[in-house]
Amino acid sequence: MNFIVDGYNLAFKIEQSSQKLKDGQTDLVIKQVVHFVKSGIKNKRSKIIIVFDGQANTRPAKSSYSGISLLFSKRPQTADDIIRDFIRKTKNIGKWTVVSSDNEILFTAQDHGAQTMKVTEFIQMRNKLLPGQRKLSGNFNKQNPQNIDVEYWRQLFNSGNDS
Repeated sequence: MNFIVDGYNLAFKIEQSSQKLKDGQTDLVIKQVVHFVKSGIKNKRSKIIIVFDGQANTRPAKSSYSGISLLFSKRPQTADDIIRDFIRKTKNIGKWTVVSSDNEILFTAQDHGAQTMKVTEFIQMRNKLLPGQRKLSGNFNKQNPQNIDVEYWRQLFNSGNDS
């Protein structure tokens, strides 16, 4: 099985990476996400693509890490646009698993015959493969993803408005 992963969706669910993103340490976050994904996929023959929203300061010197390809969107394109294009253009999409928290991306993938996995499911799969390592901290399974997203944006923009 091959994987295409929405990089920042995953980063925001990993507590250590989420805080570093807020601190502007995107290069370090990208490396953490790559390591996290690599440690969660044991089949060395799997193709792995991680897609990030590109910004001027988010392009590391390397575009691949040990068989993991990194793609960065260029404005006005988003990572979601790249993933949707990949889904629509890949001939054997049934051999791919799309990992994202974005329901629109997951529905598009399913409509085209790809396997899908929510980011939280990928994290759970990875944690089961690595029982001796430190687990992802947080209580992501018991929260409503839409509420998590709303709370994130409120914090990002320092909005006190509850509407």
